[in-house]
Amino acid sequence: MEDFLSLAASRRSIRKFMDKDIPKEDIQYFINAAVSAPSGCNSQCWRFVAIQDVNILKRIEEAVTRKVESILKIKGNDLPDDYLASKKKMVSFFTKAPLVFAVFMTKAQYYDPIFISALKENGYDDDGIMKLFANYDLLSIGAAVQNLLLAVHEKGYGACWMNEPAICGDEINKILGVSNEERFISIIPVGIPAYTPRGKKMKAMEDVFNYS
Repeated sequence: MEDFLSLAASRRSIRKFMDKDIPKEDIQYFINAAVSAPSGCNSQCWRFVAIQDVNILKRIEEAVTRKVESILKIKGNDLPDDYLASKKKMVSFFTKAPLVFAVFMTKAQYYDPIFISALKENGYDDDGIMKLFANYDLLSIGAAVQNLLLAVHEKGYGACWMNEPAICGDEINKILGVSNEERFISIIPVGIPAYTPRGKKMKAMEDVFNYS
């Protein structure tokens, strides 16, 4: 087994997959890793849905590509040749994966109701309070997704963290039967990589880290 730094550094986003099913024990392993992540105020403000039904994936693909077309319609004839087709392909390749996770964010609860009450009396609404706390609900989702991605990589699979499908999050909620009180965040296709990914260019250490 790789040491942790090697595992983290060698992970890559994978966008093409072999047509091979993923055992349920591996799927459960990925989720066990994801939900072991830290979360703000131990809110565990996440839900994961494992999708393997090709008909459901097709419905999500259609919703996402329709939304892309709707957004780009304002550009009229200004779009470069083949841009629309390329963009639609870029946001919907997840349908070719044998497993797709949909990631949702549930409501996070801050641990100190007295402090929350004081903030509200100071004029902060719920969104303002969450922003004041650096959106720890979204940070919690990021931690869980990173755990999932590393677990996927550790088992020899590949995945890609996709957020563009969130442009039609409400429709994805409806397709998957998830309450709109839970916010759709990401789609993560998973499978055995169909190619060897290239290395990625990293920023210089002095650009991202310093002692103070």
